[in-house]
Amino acid sequence: MKNNLIQEFIQKAKDNPKTAFICPQKTGTKKISFNEFLDDIFLMNSFLKENTRGNNILLFSYPYNYLFFVSIFSCFFLGKNIVIIDSFGDRKKTKLMMQSASLTDILTDNFTAPLGFLLPGKIKKLNVKNFKDKRESRGKVQNVKKNSSVSENPFTPGRKLTKPQTASITTFTSGTTGIPKKITRDMSFLQNQIDLILNNVRFSEDDLVYGLLPVYTLLAVFMNHTCLITRKIKLCDKYNVSMMLVPIKKVQKIKQPLKTVKRTFLGGAILYKKEADFILQKLPSSQIVYVYGASEGVVIYKTELKDYAQNLFTFNVISNGIDVEILNPDSEGVGEIVIKGETVIGENHTHNTGDYGKFQNQKLIIVGRKKYSSSALHFYNYEYDETLRSQNPHLKAAFSFFYNEKIHVAYQGKLKKHPGIIYHHFFRLPYDQKHKTKLDYSKVIQRVAKEDK
Repeated sequence: MKNNLIQEFIQKAKDNPKTAFICPQKTGTKKISFNEFLDDIFLMNSFLKENTRGNNILLFSYPYNYLFFVSIFSCFFLGKNIVIIDSFGDRKKTKLMMQSASLTDILTDNFTAPLGFLLPGKIKKLNVKNFKDKRESRGKVQNVKKNSSVSENPFTPGRKLTKPQTASITTFTSGTTGIPKKITRDMSFLQNQIDLILNNVRFSEDDLVYGLLPVYTLLAVFMNHTCLITRKIKLCDKYNVSMMLVPIKKVQKIKQPLKTVKRTFLGGAILYKKEADFILQKLPSSQIVYVYGASEGVVIYKTELKDYAQNLFTFNVISNGIDVEILNPDSEGVGEIVIKGETVIGENHTHNTGDYGKFQNQKLIIVGRKKYSSSALHFYNYEYDETLRSQNPHLKAAFSFFYNEKIHVAYQGKLKKHPGIIYHHFFRLPYDQKHKTKLDYSKVIQRVAKEDK
């Protein structure tokens, strides 16, 4: 690798008293410095080397727990592949993802160990709670370190890691349009992602970052920023969080406006007018950067959410390091969005997004999903969804899609029906388990297929 991300992190963390993690607990607030975090990583290295069988490790651990991040960094240090599955609600999809990742070990903790029944198959489960036994002897370990030669610690700054090129992290797409797709990122890719985020988001040295997604927190810690670890987003004001890197589904759970947050970076799903307005109300003091991206290319285009709310589906600024093309545009300039660049996962660093869009004054307008739209009819499901929502005040939610040469609408609430459209009323719409804002189209189409029989 051009720059060894792990070695750079060790250099920054060693003897660094700056707080790496703030962890609210029932008994008070726990703070862990970068130096303490580094010591815990070394201890976890020993624990994992003694107890794991292979290099593909599922991290089935509570993501708002300090040990979750100790485990991630330790796996990176040991050159292992970490597998993270965001949702275990669909056992069939969970099984397919686990098989795809060729798992050798599963790391659990006190929160998740009793939930092992959610994991199909028989793979060794290792509870990292036993790591605490080693932490209690931290003083002894630190004394040994001080009296040991550099050669006794293979991870000491200045020495090469044993397998830096094999360390990676595997996640999966949501699978709302089919089977979840495996995405594996090595350390070089993570370095590129850090550079990409730094090019698109403004950080301050004293920022307290709330990254309510493991990858966001991971990148923030690599960048030497203090992170708040909690599931309760309402605590951001209590701890004076200034920067948030969060998925849309979490921001939509805010009940009271957060006033200390000055900058927010979010994405992960297309927002409709009502949803965008809600987020603006809940983050009144924040500059909100809203990104259009994909698992294969995290940031494609970006805009400020206040501008997006005025011009729906429009993204104003292309991301540095990404090229965007419209494949086979029609008479209105609409075609499939294709991205290219060094940080893009795909053959020749190219990825067809599956989204329909067009350029207008160098801005990118997203109009729908290719799979659920019809260019021949100029029917694009995102645009049609917003029309439905704006024209039907008693509608709770609605999603349109093109299936079997017909336009369908799955909805919750009440709406005015029009001829030529097939409607499907749901007491509760099935949402994607990962994003919570996107319809699980595959489940809806399964119901439609049964109705057609």
